[in-house]
Amino acid sequence: MMSRSAGLGIALAAILVQAPRLVLVVLGADRMPVPASAERGLLVVAGVGTALVLTGGNLYLAHTVAQVRPWRRTLAAAWALVLAASGGLVLPLIVAGISGRSVPQVLGAGQLEWTWALLAAIAHELTAAGCVLASAAWGAQAAAAAGGAAGPPLAVAAALPAAGEAALPAGAGSASVAGAAGVAALAQAAARGIACRAGCGRSFVSQQAEIAHLRHCPRRRPEAALRPAY
Repeated sequence: MMSRSAGLGIALAAILVQAPRLVLVVLGADRMPVPASAERGLLVVAGVGTALVLTGGNLYLAHTVAQVRPWRRTLAAAWALVLAASGGLVLPLIVAGISGRSVPQVLGAGQLEWTWALLAAIAHELTAAGCVLASAAWGAQAAAAAGGAAGPPLAVAAALPAAGEAALPAGAGSASVAGAAGVAALAQAAARGIACRAGCGRSFVSQQAEIAHLRHCPRRRPEAALRPAY
């Protein structure tokens, strides 16, 4: 968030830097005289602001290109444009220092007045556009990181059983169904009772009880009496 807000701050400063020159242009168009001291002060403010904005914008764009993945090629192109604008503004001063002439003399000799003026006018806008794009790239990367962090918990939550359900290992579902069916069958058999195999009409809750009954079953006593002893 700090990187994003820094980009928006630099972009706002790049727009405001043109305000002193706009004041001078509007007053000159209306043919209103401006005192030399006031004009000098406005130009100094515009010059200092331009230096700070272009330097800070270059640094911010370089940091963004190195750290942010979204729109990296577009940001690199914007950074190259801002670098070219900054270098183009400084280049006449370097040539003037080498040749011992003033900046207006250098620009006039090469007929570069309008080119340099156009570059000075759009350098701030290029910097502002690049910083806004870089700020948006920081926001896109933060959103992607937040989405990636929220992805695994959501996937785990989707894989978990619903409330009230128990998680069973693979293959345990069929075994539990079969066990439940067997318990239900035993319960039904216990409810009906086990009938005496001798046919006396009595029923018992278990097989052991029915076997114990056979020793004393009245229907089986005659059969045991008629059986020969060995």
